[in-house]
Amino acid sequence: MNLFYRIEGEGEPLVILHGLYGSSDNWMSIARKLSDKYKVISVDLRNHGASPHDSSHTYNDMVTDIAWLFHELKLEQAHILGHSMGGKTAIAFAADYPEKTRSLIVADIAPTNYLKNPASSLQYDFHKNILETLQNTELSEFKTRKEIDQHLSEYITQKFVRQFILKNLHRHKGNYEWKINVKALLANLSHIISGVDSDDFDDRIPILKYPVLFIKGELSGYIDEESEKSIKKMYPEAKIETIEGASHLLHAEKPEAFIRVVSNFLSRS
Repeated sequence: MNLFYRIEGEGEPLVILHGLYGSSDNWMSIARKLSDKYKVISVDLRNHGASPHDSSHTYNDMVTDIAWLFHELKLEQAHILGHSMGGKTAIAFAADYPEKTRSLIVADIAPTNYLKNPASSLQYDFHKNILETLQNTELSEFKTRKEIDQHLSEYITQKFVRQFILKNLHRHKGNYEWKINVKALLANLSHIISGVDSDDFDDRIPILKYPVLFIKGELSGYIDEESEKSIKKMYPEAKIETIEGASHLLHAEKPEAFIRVVSNFLSRS
């Protein structure tokens, strides 16, 4: 699949992979700050942003898409930064293509099956509610974004979550549409939440071929003690940094701290 991407700056390539409901748009300010030293390639993963839609949305699909992007852009090697779903994609890509991985940065996700842990499995219900709400919302009935936001607020109570979701709204031929492929994401949600577990890589761990950094939000539950065990099992030499006062969308909530942590790691890599 030919993915949409944006390029900022010159230098060593840095590929950025967004999370669920995200896009390269959400990373533009981060990309610009990092582009003074790096050639930053911000990607729209399949079924997101301006990239094509497909009924399949597995990590194998996304790894294959990124491999094709490397081929298309003639990238022999790159730093790879991924957030959430994009972080799991980055983990899987780097494991499959270590020779193409200069370093790996994973933001607020771990190589673990989040459906195994009852507390973490709540994330499945959280995303299932969002996607079912979007699927059941007849956008043609609304004339403004405000009306759509008011409707969504009955089912998605967190305002910052709705604001993030609404970035996927656009007009096409006079009507509102979702940029994300809601149907495909809902159908593949279990895999998105459970996929890329450290147990999947028993044939090649421990992985020591490239520097690895995990960044977690202090207020986020995605990287807990059990998740850190999965990280250390897969990457014994990985560094784990915490951004204080940040939750899962740590790059949007604390951009300066996030850029500082990333820049320091890249300069050492």
